[in-house]
Amino acid sequence: TQYLQTRQRLLDNAEAFQRRGLTWVFQPDWKLLVAAQAYEDETTRASTAGKNVLQFLREDRGVVVDPHSHEKQGYTYTDVAHLLGQLGVGGSTVIGGHVWDPSLPEFAHWERFRTAQPGSKFPGASWRGDILMGHGTPNHVNDPTASGIWRPKDPDHFFEDDPAANITAVGDYTHDLEGVSTLLGLYDSGAVPASCMLTSTYHLTPAALGNPAAVEADLLAPLDTLVAGGRVVVTDFTSLVQTWNSAYGAASCLHRE
Repeated sequence: TQYLQTRQRLLDNAEAFQRRGLTWVFQPDWKLLVAAQAYEDETTRASTAGKNVLQFLREDRGVVVDPHSHEKQGYTYTDVAHLLGQLGVGGSTVIGGHVWDPSLPEFAHWERFRTAQPGSKFPGASWRGDILMGHGTPNHVNDPTASGIWRPKDPDHFFEDDPAANITAVGDYTHDLEGVSTLLGLYDSGAVPASCMLTSTYHLTPAALGNPAAVEADLLAPLDTLVAGGRVVVTDFTSLVQTWNSAYGAASCLHRE
């Protein structure tokens, strides 16, 4: 029952994003993926063009699907990426969410993805992520406020750009629309040049997805206005890094508060 309720919420929100022409990045952890394998059947798929919900979200609603993992109960990032592949929506190299601070016991050891990593539940699987997002702390009580794109040098010099490194990080900034306004102000005042790509993310919690009308009114409509005015681009992490490489020369520009 909970899975079917969550499934419908995903579909309702995806429709709203598509109607507005805005990109939504969906990052499921292992529980939803295992549930999809168990509960997506012919009856369920009848409402999604004969496809499982993840395939329908990506192929028919334009949702971008990335791996996300808290690496609990034996499921690693590689296992999550493998499950996405089994469900027909694999291929992303985004490392969705991680504890960045090496002084914390929950530190996610992102540096291991310098090379491909085997799975735990699926030891025959192999995956290498190369785009870090969601640099958090437990319960998000001391998250860093960083905007921009860079290549972390190592765990102890996370915010130092190393052009020779093979993992790229995308700053989340403040996770809200107020932060977007602050970043636009930096451009407008000349404090940050237009050649510097600033970034921000907005995290939609499972609870928020339960009210798609509020998501559209409080998030999508204001974003729509900013996009229409040429002020921001709403995109996914893979496309963002590709644009950073092609249009900005992969020049690191990190703004921190």
